[in-house]
Amino acid sequence: MTETSDYDLKPQPPKPAAKIVPPPEIVPDTTTPPPILSPAANVEAAQALKQAAAEQEEDIRKNKGMALLSYLGVLVVIPMVFGLHSKFVRHHANQGLILFALEVIAWVGCKTVMLLGYPVLHLSAMVYLTSFIGGLIWLGFAVLGLLGLLHVASGSYASLPIIGEYEIISILGSDE
Repeated sequence: MTETSDYDLKPQPPKPAAKIVPPPEIVPDTTTPPPILSPAANVEAAQALKQAAAEQEEDIRKNKGMALLSYLGVLVVIPMVFGLHSKFVRHHANQGLILFALEVIAWVGCKTVMLLGYPVLHLSAMVYLTSFIGGLIWLGFAVLGLLGLLHVASGSYASLPIIGEYEIISILGSDE
């Protein structure tokens, strides 16, 4: 490069040294000593976990039939009335209730568009499009219902996609 070029490397002034800040001192908490578990306490805890798992398996075995009703449309009312004593039934009744409510909302929406679309607006294409979209929506509901039935049949607490994160009936029943 030439001496007059602006792109020449020029020495940079030295950077000031970074200040090193020591970490704050960690003072151990001496007010509460850590719990010391005896081997007997560990055995009791393991037995309690084993008993809880056995009770859960028994609950699932006894209440599969009731939980299956949760995904059969309006029959979701039966597990909501008679099965809320079971955590397994309550989980699946919650998902079945959400699925049924969404089905009713979709049905009302599609029927409203179809009833108003043709006679009022004379848009027969809208009616056909609504029928096609409604069919796709019903197919999605059918897939979610079958997936819920498979979860019940396998004894799983797995949640359905999209609607599984919502909980409506948790306050209606209690395990305690």
